[in-house]
Amino acid sequence: MRAMMSTQTSDNFSAFASLHRYFALIETDKPTLEQAQIAVSQLHLVYGAESEEDLMKRGGPEIIQMYTDVKNKILNAAK
Repeated sequence: MRAMMSTQTSDNFSAFASLHRYFALIETDKPTLEQAQIAVSQLHLVYGAESEEDLMKRGGPEIIQMYTDVKNKILNAAK
């Protein structure tokens, strides 16, 4: 039987990779607002949610706090 990566797992991995590149960029350069918005648009996938709204509805307080902290860090780096 051939192991296949689900679409959701692939999307989550892709989001993680995108965010990793974004945080690497922060170390060497100031990201643009567009780059920050793209990173934020992928962030909920790292937490296994379909959207930010989904994460806010289903996530526990600690997950929501971590998400909010990371989102703020992303957006503040572009200001």
